[in-house]
Amino acid sequence: MQEDVGAEITEEPAGGGDAPAPAPEPRGREAAPGRGHTIVIGAGLAGLAAADRLAGAGERVTVLEGRDRTGGRVHSVREWDGTTFDAGASWMRGEENNPLADLVRSLGLRTAVFNRSTETAYDPKGRRLLFDRHRRNMEDVNLLQEHMYWANIGAGPQDSMEQGIDQALYDANLVRARARDAKEIVYRMVEADHGADAEEVSFEAVGAVHEFSGDDVVFPDGMGQVTDHLARGLDVRLEHVVLGVAHGGDGVSVRVDAPGGEETLTADRVVVTLPLGVLKADGVDFHPELPEDKRLAIERLGSGRLEKLFLRFDEVFWGDAEVLVHLGTEQGAWFHWYAGQRVLGAPVLVSRNGGAPARFLAAMSEGEVVEHAMASLRTMFRKAPDPLDHHLTAWTDDPFARGAFSYSAVGSGDGDRVALRASVDDRLFFAGEATEIEHMATVHGALLSGLRAADMVLEAQD
Repeated sequence: MQEDVGAEITEEPAGGGDAPAPAPEPRGREAAPGRGHTIVIGAGLAGLAAADRLAGAGERVTVLEGRDRTGGRVHSVREWDGTTFDAGASWMRGEENNPLADLVRSLGLRTAVFNRSTETAYDPKGRRLLFDRHRRNMEDVNLLQEHMYWANIGAGPQDSMEQGIDQALYDANLVRARARDAKEIVYRMVEADHGADAEEVSFEAVGAVHEFSGDDVVFPDGMGQVTDHLARGLDVRLEHVVLGVAHGGDGVSVRVDAPGGEETLTADRVVVTLPLGVLKADGVDFHPELPEDKRLAIERLGSGRLEKLFLRFDEVFWGDAEVLVHLGTEQGAWFHWYAGQRVLGAPVLVSRNGGAPARFLAAMSEGEVVEHAMASLRTMFRKAPDPLDHHLTAWTDDPFARGAFSYSAVGSGDGDRVALRASVDDRLFFAGEATEIEHMATVHGALLSGLRAADMVLEAQD
């Protein structure tokens, strides 16, 4: 929530036209001398990054995906007269020295940032806050975060983010309205960043994440372009739901429910990129069972809940603001709105709700969620019209996701992510954002994990 001026949308790459793109050359279909066959479970960013690197190194690769599309929790939706929006992962966190940014630039993809200098805040009654009041609130938030960072040094695994926030409020000597507003903003930030409540998130998570510098950017044409590129020419088998994974001295076998019925595929090894939420649901049978430290890590780490609502209107009624903040909403829902008139090129508002606000909305029907959102918007904009259309995500109920991303729950720590990423007998390898220590819950973390797992597979053969 910095107040920096957002950069302009980068120029679209030259070329294009309406001619269909040529079919990509098949790759990874045969093993080069000295290489073998690896099955990759999951065609999300982690799985496709692993498969892309393995295929490039001469490995035979088979990618199994339960959905009828690639991308996993990256899902670009194109349904509103050419407007593309990312229902899943959408932000690239820091574009400087970020390996994902390097890939994005090499592909010539358009990126954009929301203009934070236009950020406008409203009080619980829908009255616009004076600029100086909102600036003071954000200065208080930055002060709280600084105190939380230093207090985190002495934190233990059982300390929660809630306890850290309360201690920071005391240390910063914030009281009354200033303490109330700063605390609410930090709570909403925790819910959006972790998909969980402050009392559920480990306070140690404050200093655990390494952030790249530079702007946080989104993709006007969809982040799905990245996964589409990584999947080019690979043997990706959609609607292949993995039921079980077995391994032994002779290799691995993966049992799947495929369109033609149940079947078993064999290979030399497997890279598992199932989301933490799916592993926690225990829907895949491992034989022999996973090591105890890995099972305990799956149990201790948290799978966050975060959902988005996109609203499309016939015109912009909220002014030039690209970021809206609404304090004091019911159950904390609809705290943040991002306006897409410049970034997406259409009058679209999107809000993210995580943790308790997401659970509050989950008890409603889809129509009730939209009505609740509009009631909140009309507190700020009395004459806001009904939306022309909407899109509401349901990642928590998605059987192939079971949540948005991982978070460090109270009682968990870096050791759990180390255990989760460890290979088993040089047959089972693991990737996904949940296996990352410094880059968990990020798209670049998923990318790095896939590359790391692929390198481990290749090293095991040398």
